[in-house]
Amino acid sequence: MRYRQAPYSPDSELAAMLDALRDEMAQGTARGGGRHELTLVLNGDVFDFDAPRVIDQKSVFHDLPRSAEHAVPAMRAMLADHPVFVEALGRVVADGHTVVFISGNHDVQLTLPEVRTLVRATVVDAALAALGAGRVDHGEAPRPGRTREALEARVVFRAWFHKTPDGIVIEHGNQYDAYCSYRYPMIPFGRNPGEIQPTMGSLACRLLASRMGYFNPHVDSSFMLSAFGYLAHWARYYMFSRRSLVIAWALGALRTLVELVRRREPERRASRRACLAAAAQETGASLRAVARHARLFARPAEDRLGLVARELWLDRALFGLLALAVTLVWVLLVPGWLAPAALMAPAALVVYERLVPKLPLDATWQRVGRAARQVARAHRARAVVFGHTHTPEGTWEGGLFFGNTGSWSAAFEDVACTRPVFAARPLVWLKSEAGAGSAARLSGGLVTWKSGRFERRTVSVPPPAGQRAEPQGAPCPSLRSPATAALRT
Repeated sequence: MRYRQAPYSPDSELAAMLDALRDEMAQGTARGGGRHELTLVLNGDVFDFDAPRVIDQKSVFHDLPRSAEHAVPAMRAMLADHPVFVEALGRVVADGHTVVFISGNHDVQLTLPEVRTLVRATVVDAALAALGAGRVDHGEAPRPGRTREALEARVVFRAWFHKTPDGIVIEHGNQYDAYCSYRYPMIPFGRNPGEIQPTMGSLACRLLASRMGYFNPHVDSSFMLSAFGYLAHWARYYMFSRRSLVIAWALGALRTLVELVRRREPERRASRRACLAAAAQETGASLRAVARHARLFARPAEDRLGLVARELWLDRALFGLLALAVTLVWVLLVPGWLAPAALMAPAALVVYERLVPKLPLDATWQRVGRAARQVARAHRARAVVFGHTHTPEGTWEGGLFFGNTGSWSAAFEDVACTRPVFAARPLVWLKSEAGAGSAARLSGGLVTWKSGRFERRTVSVPPPAGQRAEPQGAPCPSLRSPATAALRT
């Protein structure tokens, strides 16, 4: 688990990027034309509550209840372990900008009031420290709004999605992934009050993937393998060790399925209505738009246990054992001249594999992408930005922007962490100017941060009809605007 060590953390890069954004806002304000304000949206999975806990500098597996009792100490430890990140957020808030935390599937604990209070207090403490050190004025005259109450108002939380006054909808995107979706993202609790309902994705992370040290959870290709791929992985890392890949998989997969069955909760109309009303109140979106938005959710995996068994390979393991048992019984009890018929059992397993193919991960990611277009229609949005898939994207379609903020997590192609999946750090940077609300001019798109500078990956404004978009990778101009949103996962 080398990717969890401090040298592979993106904290310093993230802090440098945020300071560069602050400088852009300050320079735009200094040139006149009104104050340039930044809304920094951290689009889910910023914190990983599903990862093993670190005790005495070692990864320790856990399956603790997802409640405030356990979430608050975990969050306190994460914040303490990343002071560079916290201080950078504090400088953003101290400059008079807003930070929005959206809950993702790995940090759904951000919906808990106790966790929100801790995060807000920590960021505000960092903002007050920055103000006291005099590092955030950029030569400006002292501004109002530097009381603790004013700073706290600029640290915002969203349990499901965030909608800006100029029509940008930002959401993590796990609600369109059956393995990671919640029936009620605003109130994601199960039978026990205050305890978050488990999803298949969360259980698999805690009980299965995290216990296999040579898989990197930030790189899908490291653990989404074929049968031969898993065999090669075992031969390379486990064959001559005292650890068992098979036992870790069998116990983790069975416990995941059992927990989903044991904790399964049917849909309740009252809970659904409460969720929609809470979303409308938290985001300012209309109740009708929120209801249309919620209809796009993928059914949670607990309603599709066959899909879960297929994803965890439990169905193939069961059929394989049955085929082996039938073959042995046939060979032992049937006359010798009928022995070749024993091959019918293994052949049935092959037929099953062909007739019931496993849904590839790409299909899930494509579903998330398609949902963005439907979310835009539900809210009449001008831009929709997701995360979750770890794949950065950005495109203008008919005057609407659709993007994915990708990931800054420690994703490497090799166990030694020498080959990063992405050499540059992606974010979506949108700006609105010259108007209020829907009249504001919207531009920007996918941007990367690399070697201390921003590089544009999508054309900054929708190209006129018949005109070709600029090539990807063109240097990013100064994106100076009164309202800017920068997003990441």
